[in-house]
Amino acid sequence: MNSGMLIVGFVIFSIYIFGLLYMINYSHRSQEKDMKNDPELKNLK
Repeated sequence: MNSGMLIVGFVIFSIYIFGLLYMINYSHRSQEKDMKNDPELKNLK
């Protein structure tokens, strides 16, 4: 019972960490794309 709960908890934790890292990476790429296409930032360079 205890090892089963440990395995289930580890699986849930692993899925959560994977999703968190995926969303951080996705948001970072999305923000970079938006900054490249921003006309106001192009004028500052």
